[in-house]
Amino acid sequence: MISPVELQFIAAAAGILFALGLLLSFLARRSLTEKSLDQKLEQALPGVQCAQCGYPGCSAYAKALAAGEVTCDKCVPGGPDTVKELADILGIDPPADESEEMLFAPRRVAFIHQSLCTGCHRCARHCPVDAIVGDIKQPHQVIARECIACGDCLKQCPEECIELITEDLSLKNFNWNIQSIRITGGAK
Repeated sequence: MISPVELQFIAAAAGILFALGLLLSFLARRSLTEKSLDQKLEQALPGVQCAQCGYPGCSAYAKALAAGEVTCDKCVPGGPDTVKELADILGIDPPADESEEMLFAPRRVAFIHQSLCTGCHRCARHCPVDAIVGDIKQPHQVIARECIACGDCLKQCPEECIELITEDLSLKNFNWNIQSIRITGGAK
């Protein structure tokens, strides 16, 4: 049988553990809501890790932004919306809008030389927007309208059969929407 002293000890231990649990829960929630500047910047980036900004990924670019080493207009896949959001987080005015020049700039896309492709499928596994299609051990191809020209497929291709080409500006590939397409990552 449990004596009253033992029962008091168990109740006191349970109460202390419950209070400790509440304190730890409160601290955990508080730390989740207080994000550092580079975490806020990284969350605003699309998360495609394309390295078009000159950094190896969105995390490195966000850290450079937070340190003031680079301007907030380097994210090509994010477009003007991302530039504005990054500037808001940093508390600065966004750089001059170059969307009109971007509208008429020739578009770049990846191109796979079918005669050299062995169908290893490495490029398709690393494409952040699933713009590469093809069966394993069969030549692959790029869906040009989906490609963001990040260059990840070039880095992964052992046959070196992929290159970035500039499309001719025509009515077929003109950006009629005029707005950038926002690519969001899964880190939100």
